[in-house]
Amino acid sequence: MFFREPKNNGLDCRLFGTILTQNEECPYHNLLDMYIVELAPGEAVMELPTQKEHLNSMEAVHGGVTFSLLDTVMGIAVRTQNINCVTVEANINYLKPVLKSDNLIAIGKVVKLGKKIIVTEGLINNKEGEKVAVARGTYYNTGQFLAPPAYLIEE
Repeated sequence: MFFREPKNNGLDCRLFGTILTQNEECPYHNLLDMYIVELAPGEAVMELPTQKEHLNSMEAVHGGVTFSLLDTVMGIAVRTQNINCVTVEANINYLKPVLKSDNLIAIGKVVKLGKKIIVTEGLINNKEGEKVAVARGTYYNTGQFLAPPAYLIEE
């Protein structure tokens, strides 16, 4: 179930639907309660309404939740290019603590789309629009995300 109705900003409808379905069916995404808000070529926006299960012992959202959201939104930004990928490296800067009952908005963008290596950037804002974390990720292209349409396959 989506927190908001996802918006398609220029993706092929089949690619858009496949990304949404995979996100909705992913056990880890469901565990953390991450939702896709918007997809465009090379960009993804996700939302995570924080809950008590996301808190650490200091009553702030655990950094692992924030990192997972950024890694996911950057990886989905790569998938909007019809590329399957795995994370090679990612780093994060935590700029402000995230408190319980906040709503996180994550934005991921492809910065450099190489044949095998893809570089991305991500950021998370809280519900007040303040930046709480920024990240940079490197992903490895493992191949095409969707099978090409039947009319493009050589026999």
